[in-house]
Amino acid sequence: MTDVSSSRPWGDPASTAAYIATITTELSRLAENHGLTTLAYILEMARLEAKSLADDPLAGSERGASPRGGGT
Repeated sequence: MTDVSSSRPWGDPASTAAYIATITTELSRLAENHGLTTLAYILEMARLEAKSLADDPLAGSERGASPRGGGT
């Protein structure tokens, strides 16, 4: 398994967030179509967050922050 945390296969953070927004849109629809409403909701929230970061990559405290709230 490749450690993608040290490399950026999708380019800059805004491009990565835009890609995640696209994928989560599709996944949310898939979940909704199969009656997985809670999962669809969570994926939609992820899509909204990713879109927000894609539109304004400096928004929030995402830059340089660890996903678990600790330092890198």
